[in-house]
Amino acid sequence: MKFNPENPSQLAEKILEAENKLHNLELEIAEIGLPAGQELLRRLNALKVEENALKRNFEESVRRGEPDSVRLEKIEALLAHIEREEDSMEHDAHFLHQAAPSSMALAVEASVQVADLLSRGVKKVIGNHHPLGESVFVNHTHDNLASQYGVEDHDHPEKASRPPGAS
Repeated sequence: MKFNPENPSQLAEKILEAENKLHNLELEIAEIGLPAGQELLRRLNALKVEENALKRNFEESVRRGEPDSVRLEKIEALLAHIEREEDSMEHDAHFLHQAAPSSMALAVEASVQVADLLSRGVKKVIGNHHPLGESVFVNHTHDNLASQYGVEDHDHPEKASRPPGAS
């Protein structure tokens, strides 16, 4: 596609579209995850470098004031290359989204479900109170210790004379 050298806004719009598409590809590759998206991530990083070069060249061309047709042709060629690479990466990312999950992903998912099932079973059996590792003196008041464990109160004789559980 040839751009009019007197109207660089068309080229700026195409560069902005390419930048948005690159951002969307980055999100899609992050969703795919590693190791499946490793090659796409490498290609994305290389494409980011090319996009930065494209934006820098375009800004320099605009800053000079009058458009240079040779420079604009190089910018157009780089933009066309970036668009082709983005399309290729988008196709590959869609393919990876359709791929069946790996055996490692299935194993991890199964182990998470087993751990969740075990956790729910333990909560159902012993409730929210977990007796293992609980100290007798943690989170208890003196009255609570006296009533549960029969601790006599030597400092407060009026409390010691009461039977456990009495208020």
